[in-house]
Amino acid sequence: MRKWKWWQKVLLVVGVLLVAIGITGYVYLQPYEPSERALQALTTDEGIEMKDKSEWISFIPAQTKDTTILFYPGGLVEPKSYAPLAHQLAEEGYPTYILKMPLNLAVLAQDKANGVIQQDANRSYVIGGHSLGGAMAARYAAKNGEVLDGVFLLAAYPDEVGDLSEMSLSFLSITGGKDGVINRKKYEEGKAYAPEDQQYIELDGANHGQFGSYGFQEGDRKATITEEQQLDKTTELITEWISK
Repeated sequence: MRKWKWWQKVLLVVGVLLVAIGITGYVYLQPYEPSERALQALTTDEGIEMKDKSEWISFIPAQTKDTTILFYPGGLVEPKSYAPLAHQLAEEGYPTYILKMPLNLAVLAQDKANGVIQQDANRSYVIGGHSLGGAMAARYAAKNGEVLDGVFLLAAYPDEVGDLSEMSLSFLSITGGKDGVINRKKYEEGKAYAPEDQQYIELDGANHGQFGSYGFQEGDRKATITEEQQLDKTTELITEWISK
């Protein structure tokens, strides 16, 4: 019977551990995929040009307003899932960019917005995001407030690292009354990190996942309004906030 040398045993253990880590990562890092509605919104149509590039998905209206919208997706949510919201914002005249994140985690690329801003530093920019993406958008704004006019968060809140309380930025927070995912305690604590110019709105009947279009999210509560209604109201609130 063959005797294993000590280094062979070590290699075997390391190999088993790497396989286990790989399987665990595959299971737990599986992203939420875009719905059919989201895929249908990934189109160039009359008045709006859509481009799906390696770093972002852009929706550029033919007639653009002065402000460009930068958007960070929620954790483990494929960026295409936000195409309906981005398309609607573009329909209102605002160029909108959904930033793509490594492993669909904005925490791994918090400065991703730089790539868009560096294309045209003379435009006005607001940054926003959903869930984890919102928290990371706030962190970006905390470090780069001079290139932004405002921050909007969907089902998200700033933390100590993303402290905006001393910044002269406009701030909009939109949450859903049926959100079963957001940490309410941390959400309330996050209000201490918001700038003075702040607006908090809770949408009746809205849940966590319907700020995107990727189906029902684990841990969420069932919304009592449709995804279309939630996105329409979200678009209305964001565009009203920007216009003011």
